[in-house]
Amino acid sequence: MFKPQFGIPEIFESQAHGMLETIYEDIKFVLKVPIVNFVFRTLAYYETFLQLSWNQVRPNLLTRNLEFSASQLRYPKISFQPSEIKWNQMYSDETVQTIKKTLFIFNYVNPKLLVITTSWQEALGYRPINGGATNEGFIQPGVIPDLPKPELIHIPSASIRTKNLLSDIIDKKKSYDAASDYRALAYFPGFLTRAWPSIKEYIGTSEYTLLGEEIKNKARKLVHEKSPYPVTLSSEFLQTFYSPKEVAGIMGIISMFTTHISDLIIEGECLRRTIDGEPS
Repeated sequence: MFKPQFGIPEIFESQAHGMLETIYEDIKFVLKVPIVNFVFRTLAYYETFLQLSWNQVRPNLLTRNLEFSASQLRYPKISFQPSEIKWNQMYSDETVQTIKKTLFIFNYVNPKLLVITTSWQEALGYRPINGGATNEGFIQPGVIPDLPKPELIHIPSASIRTKNLLSDIIDKKKSYDAASDYRALAYFPGFLTRAWPSIKEYIGTSEYTLLGEEIKNKARKLVHEKSPYPVTLSSEFLQTFYSPKEVAGIMGIISMFTTHISDLIIEGECLRRTIDGEPS
């Protein structure tokens, strides 16, 4: 049954103006994807924090070090085997390629997002990223060519079928809202409707749960070992801008998204296998 309310406030790209719009554009430029992800759209309600914290992680994200770190988190080894579905009988070749490119966007960026939130979480947890790793060179920023810009379905105006599907995803994941990944894929309801049941069965298994913790631990190790530049945010520093309650709220959002994103890295590989039909 569809739930009429979805719980996490966010500021969409179309609603961003002034400095926030500038930050959003820079996020896409540095992360090389044509979308500002959910974690940033939520933290945008704390614009000063988003500006400060983004500027702290930005130098590391432009290095090969962190590009490599993200690659170590991407496409995890899982036992998940999708159902065999002849997608070319359901969609044109062009649409199948659009779905694959949409999945690529999220599978590419989610490990980077985990590196970011883990860096923030460590620093705010009195485990600052000291930096000092040898800089292995810089990457070329800029959105990767030929990627579609994902449209995110507006849940209240979606069909009842789509609302119920997204509500089921939210319930299974014990989340407050549907991730951008699923809201983008909801524009291809035939794909998501057929892909979700197998993934739903996999979520919550011991392999899924343990792998999520392993991915978070690996991200934590990588940001400390591979970051050339420091990330030294502290809750005391943030209290020069925000009340203790607001700082706690920021830290709660980061913690929530760290777990949320590590799970999406696993689910993204499930979704990729569903349409590609083979391990990476």
